[in-house]
Amino acid sequence: MALPAARTEVDAPVTCHAPPRPALAAADLGYSAFAERNRPRYTRYAEARLAADARAASVVGATLTYARRNWTWLLSQPSPAADVWEELRFQVRCGCEETVPRDADMAVLYDRLPEASVDSVVLCRHLGLRVGEAAELMGLEPPAVKAGLGIARRALPHLADGVPG
Repeated sequence: MALPAARTEVDAPVTCHAPPRPALAAADLGYSAFAERNRPRYTRYAEARLAADARAASVVGATLTYARRNWTWLLSQPSPAADVWEELRFQVRCGCEETVPRDADMAVLYDRLPEASVDSVVLCRHLGLRVGEAAELMGLEPPAVKAGLGIARRALPHLADGVPG
């Protein structure tokens, strides 16, 4: 049996893979609102963890670039905030490898405890965020943040409670 003749570009059906313009505009608006709301809090978190404020700005910029490039995919995920928070953590870890941590006690916490527990301490105790706000930022439920605070307090109370807030 003979194979069908190959289609030429002229014969090929026209298909549109791009979302309609209103959908793109809504996605851009959604990303813009997300970035505007979270950039200051992401920056405070990165500054708390990194010695160089300029490095913190670079880390946050890279995180938000990741979010912008993957915004449509992120919106299809169960928790876009959690996925972007994971990217921020990754970027901060990379930044920590290039610079010394700003706070030696915080470095000990990150070495000895789960990252989510210490992030809860940093956000709630050091930066003064309410549990609900920290949970929203990390893409978690408030009980998970409370549990993280409890883990840190039980494991290293002299450090977890000693972080200024």
